[in-house]
Amino acid sequence: MLHILKGVFRVKQKVTLLVLAFCMILGFTALNGYQAQAENEEDYKKWGRIAMDVAKLNYTDSQISDYQYKGREEISDAQSKDTFELKVKDENRSFTARVIILFNPKTNSLISLTLEEKR
Repeated sequence: MLHILKGVFRVKQKVTLLVLAFCMILGFTALNGYQAQAENEEDYKKWGRIAMDVAKLNYTDSQISDYQYKGREEISDAQSKDTFELKVKDENRSFTARVIILFNPKTNSLISLTLEEKR
C-alpha cells in the first residue's frame, strides 16, 4: 500500500510541475505580447504626430479635426504601413485627408509618406 501511495505522490508532483511550467510559459508569452503591443503603440503615436504635422503644413489655413488611426499593415519584415485619416475644413469645403506612412519597423525609419484627399 505504501508503494502505491508513493507512486501517486510522484504523479501529483509531476502534474504540479507541468502545470507550473505551463503557467510560466504562458506568463512569458503574455509579457512578450504586452511589450510588442507597447512598442506598436509608441510607433503609432510617433507616426501619428508626423501625420498631423504633414496635414498642418499642407492645409495651413484649414481646421484639422477628427484624427483617426485606421491601422497597421505589415507588408514584409522590413516594411509596415500605418494609415491615418483626418477631417479637414476650410472656408470653401470639407473633406477627409488620408496620410499613409510606410516605414521600416526594424530600424523605425521612414520610407515614404503619402497625403491624399478622400472624396
